[in-house]
Amino acid sequence: MRFLFLILTILYAKYEPVFYCIDKHRLALRNIDDLRLLIVNTKTLKTSIIPYTSQKCKCNFNDKYFKLLKTSPKLQNAGVKEAKKIVLTIDMCPSHKKGFDKKLFSYLIKNDIPFCLFLTKRWAIKHKKEFNYIKKAKFITWGNHTATHPYTPHAPLNKNFALTPGYDLKKDVLEMEKFYLANGITPSVFFRFPGLVSDEKTLKIIKDLGLIVIGSNAWLAKGEKIKDNSIILVHGNKNEEKGVRLLLKEIKKIKITPINSSL
Repeated sequence: MRFLFLILTILYAKYEPVFYCIDKHRLALRNIDDLRLLIVNTKTLKTSIIPYTSQKCKCNFNDKYFKLLKTSPKLQNAGVKEAKKIVLTIDMCPSHKKGFDKKLFSYLIKNDIPFCLFLTKRWAIKHKKEFNYIKKAKFITWGNHTATHPYTPHAPLNKNFALTPGYDLKKDVLEMEKFYLANGITPSVFFRFPGLVSDEKTLKIIKDLGLIVIGSNAWLAKGEKIKDNSIILVHGNKNEEKGVRLLLKEIKKIKITPINSSL
């Protein structure tokens, strides 16, 4: 863990948000040490890393990326909650439980089913073997669930999760991105608030970072049903095995599509 922290410190000493189009449909999001850029295609929502350029171009604000950035403040479940087709999202919050829901991930990997993983650095570091297993998936989109996922039991929602007093949301989001990059992973533009809890201030922070907030209309463990426009939410860290059981029961009856092409 100390070695990884040292790598992050050296390689990403200057890792900063930027926001400028380098051509009509490509937007620069992060400057990586003046050597590379993390960019997003504003038509396809796919991210990639390219050599650094300061070249600037007028953006096409009619592209769906810019439309999806807009969201209204809401204490719970703000952001994009419906898709054009069924999307599967899996949250990996920090957990004291050993292992993970291997039955779920092995099924997804074996059958090449696309999913968006909202990972936390705290979970990945504590579960290195499981993290490496998940990395085998071919059709995975790497979402941001913050590095530490703050949570205080019994605290009110307006003072919990990303709304915890003194919590630096921007720093934690960027830390998660740097962790991805250090592990050879290109982070996506999709972000999910811990606990799906946010307010106007935190939504602005995420929007200013150029990330799209993803909610859910099918949190299976809470009894929400899968529909044709569902963004399914389950936890793969053994914290909500009920949701995983329900998903595995229904997964053969539905067609799941990649998140970037379904919004």
